[in-house]
Amino acid sequence: MGWFEITCGTTLPLAPYDQPDNFVVTYAGKVVHVEDGGQEAEAGRFTLYRVLRGLALDYRQNLFEVCDAHSELLHDVYAVLCNPESGDFKKRVLREFECLEADLLVLDELTLAPQWRGLRLGLLVLRRLIDLHESGCGLVVCRPYPSEGAETPEQVRVGRVKLRRYVRQLGFRPVGKTGFYALSTSQKTPRFEDLLRPGS
Repeated sequence: MGWFEITCGTTLPLAPYDQPDNFVVTYAGKVVHVEDGGQEAEAGRFTLYRVLRGLALDYRQNLFEVCDAHSELLHDVYAVLCNPESGDFKKRVLREFECLEADLLVLDELTLAPQWRGLRLGLLVLRRLIDLHESGCGLVVCRPYPSEGAETPEQVRVGRVKLRRYVRQLGFRPVGKTGFYALSTSQKTPRFEDLLRPGS
């Protein structure tokens, strides 16, 4: 039977805060299945970004430039969540989500090997990653989209619907009709133990 472990590495520039992309931290890692005999096999992988929004504002760094310099994903996140002038959360976002902390945690990728899908493993991994990194983050954001196995528009549509239902089980809610889903870290959401219960 064995068990699962998460390995996670952190990447951030060791440099002064004079460049916009110095305000983004990357967390990348693997989900590892460990057999009873000690043999290990990769069961999945993930990538998260932490946007140090609070620190960027302290340094008077333009938050749009922070996100735009990093990636298209963070550019899109900024456009959906933030006021283009001030970098503050949009009023609509503040109404729908309690954003009590400044930073953003953005899920870029979470994929599992085919044999480990359908077992809620992805939810358990995401729950543990949020528990680990949520301190100081007001929102956790993702854009549910099938990363593999969807070759036709219909397969993409079905995969997207399935993944949206999946993340809703953890408490994520849609950010309007943008395709992004967000989770407020100040709101009560299913705990790791809750996700282990049959029928939960």
